[in-house]
Amino acid sequence: MKLLRPFALLLVCALFAVIRPVLGGELTLTETDDQIRITLRGKPVLEYIKTEKPVPAGIEPYYRRSGYIHPVYTPTGQEITGDFPADHAHQHALYFAWTKAKFDGKEVDFWNQAKDLGRVEFREVVNLKRDERQVSFSVKHAFTVGTGDKRVDALHEIWTVTVYQTPEDHFLFDIESVQECASSKPLNLPQYHYGGMAFRGNYQWLKEKDDHSIHPGDLQIVTSEGKDRWEGNETRPNWVAFSGKIDGQEVSAAVFCSPKNFRAPQPVRIHPNKPYFCFAPMIEGPFTISPGEKYTSRYRYLVTSHRLNADSIEAFWKEYSASP
Repeated sequence: MKLLRPFALLLVCALFAVIRPVLGGELTLTETDDQIRITLRGKPVLEYIKTEKPVPAGIEPYYRRSGYIHPVYTPTGQEITGDFPADHAHQHALYFAWTKAKFDGKEVDFWNQAKDLGRVEFREVVNLKRDERQVSFSVKHAFTVGTGDKRVDALHEIWTVTVYQTPEDHFLFDIESVQECASSKPLNLPQYHYGGMAFRGNYQWLKEKDDHSIHPGDLQIVTSEGKDRWEGNETRPNWVAFSGKIDGQEVSAAVFCSPKNFRAPQPVRIHPNKPYFCFAPMIEGPFTISPGEKYTSRYRYLVTSHRLNADSIEAFWKEYSASP
């Protein structure tokens, strides 16, 4: 057997460190230095951002962020999520951030990046896993406060993202977030009208302010209670669904809030003209993430390349809500 020279051996080891495929049936998970990418039958499902992306032209550099998912793809290849939108550059596709908060006696904000009062960042990959019909990865995030070299960790968060093998007409994946205090100091969350687990849609779905018209292909939002984007704000649905056209293709996405979540069904902030919403439990009142406790949130995402009706979504919800 021919032995590799030291330089060649180092090169091979480096390549394996950069690209790590994890297979699960027809699902493939590939990790690089910058991202984790999952495909199903060769089609992209989602990408997780490990390394901050360069900001688009005209966007301030403080809007850079790691530790979120973008793009989320439809089965026909459209990007259903949006990142660095010109109207709200701090909204990053699928992301978790608290808005109005207090740590160590000071006001902090992990959502509005321009304030520079708090940040959320990727720290490390905790686990990659394959099963017969699913693949998953777990990653660690830090919620940091302070300025410059004096930043400290307020929260540590573990995301576990699980993508399931599904028929060709839809993608299905879960996100579980487990947050814990990084020190002996709690994070206090006053009552506020937004913050939490968020979804920002494709820029093509943005409407002008106060435009309530619905044209063919426009984004439409409906909740499990049958409410639209104007009536559904600050209600407590089991799920929120988006539908409309992207690049001429009809697509849909539904987001389910686990019945096991804190204050489930959690209140939602649905924006009247931007393709964005979030599950925001602090709408119901203040709460605290205390040292030694875990704050766990679970959500499921259903993505299709056709328009979903409420009955179809409800069937997926019943399966999800009954799962252990």
